[in-house]
Amino acid sequence: MKYLLVTTHNIPKFYKANGEIVELELNYVESKKFGETDGSGNISLTMIGGNSAVIQNHWMVDSIEQSLKELNAHDIYPYKSKVAAKENAIRLGLKSFKYIPVP
Repeated sequence: MKYLLVTTHNIPKFYKANGEIVELELNYVESKKFGETDGSGNISLTMIGGNSAVIQNHWMVDSIEQSLKELNAHDIYPYKSKVAAKENAIRLGLKSFKYIPVP
């Protein structure tokens, strides 16, 4: 799992690697459906929702791929790990931040 470093706002702003904050309009959604199949072929569907950018470790945008393209166009890239994101946040002296997990 990779991670984006963001502000603590409900709809977050994104930190570049140099600490610059970038505000982008991404298409956030209020709910998402996720499905999983077990070893017997049984499917379980889960609907999650709320007013947050991340719910149960899921980034609540309509398209993760499109959102990452938009971030990349502004020189914002995910960190290799949560540890790497935290180390850079500490190096930059950020006081408040959180993470968005991305596959």
